[in-house]
This record gives sequence, structure tokens and C-alpha cells, in this order.
Amino acid sequence: MAVDKTEAQPIDLYDAIEQMKRISLAGGTFSLTFRKWNRQTRNGGYVVKVNAARIRPKTKDDKISDASYKLFFTDTETGLARNCWQVLITEFNGRRTVLN
Repeated sequence: MAVDKTEAQPIDLYDAIEQMKRISLAGGTFSLTFRKWNRQTRNGGYVVKVNAARIRPKTKDDKISDASYKLFFTDTETGLARNCWQVLITEFNGRRTVLN
């Protein structure tokens, strides 16, 4: 029995982010899974899955602390504007992300 290795292959996190941008520019959506983390309260760690997201413009670092390290997106199922730390993204479209 042949195994589809393309789905099993992990994807570099920054390649995944570039694909997210391309998908969003084309009007599509993507899924992502990430771990929550709040630096101020040092609370988080639980997993969040978003089934249909679209990248939105990022905020400047002077408006939101460390905005350059966050992914700004809209959850198209709920319409909510959200963000997460890029390094805490664990899956993109069902593929595990890795830092290379």
C-alpha cells in the first residue's frame, strides 16, 4: 500500500507563513493550529485550532509590543480579528510546522 508522503512531511514555519500570505491574497483560507501564550500573565499553553483563517495587515511594533513576531489573521468562521506568536504555530493546513 502506497503512503502519501506529501501530507506527512512537516513544513518550515516561515515557508508556511509565506503560503498563508499567498492563499490570503488569492482570497482563500487556510487552517492553523497554535499554542496560546500571554507574556504578561505567563499563562497559556493550550492549543487553538482555526479552521478557516485569512492573513490581515500586521500592526506596527509601536502599537502592539513585538508585532513583528506575531501573525495577524481573521478567523473567517467567526469574523474575529486575532493574532498569535509565529513560533507557537504548530500546524498549517494539517501539516506540522518546524523551525529550520
